[in-house]
Amino acid sequence: MKKIIAILTIAVLVTSAAFARDGKTIDNKKVMESFNKEFAGAADVSWYSTSENYVAKFTMKASKVTAHFDREGNLLATSRYISDSELPLNVITKLMKKYPDQKIHNIVEYDAEGNTTYVITLESNTHWTVLKAESTGSLSTLKKLEKA
Repeated sequence: MKKIIAILTIAVLVTSAAFARDGKTIDNKKVMESFNKEFAGAADVSWYSTSENYVAKFTMKASKVTAHFDREGNLLATSRYISDSELPLNVITKLMKKYPDQKIHNIVEYDAEGNTTYVITLESNTHWTVLKAESTGSLSTLKKLEKA
């Protein structure tokens, strides 16, 4: 799981990732078929490629989604921004108990290998807290940053 999250992070942050031909399509038929099957109705699709995989960024039902495919067309992982109302009840309950003085700034849902995790950024008057939440409800702190 950590490997998939690392791959997702690297793929998103790599500034040297090459755009696929026109950014709207790619030459890999297997990947395109898999994408069209998995995400029928996707809009505003942009493609990027790395040496190992393809990344599609698109909008689906008003959500911004990122999908990672290997060169054989297998869907590796997806991520999307979600609202707090879309978090599992056990996660939101623990957040409210453990961080009552902080508000949710944003949430990214990651789905890889059948596991769903959430990266939640909380904001207080003095700092930012970045958490990893499992769908089971467990929380762990990834970063705590002081505001300037």
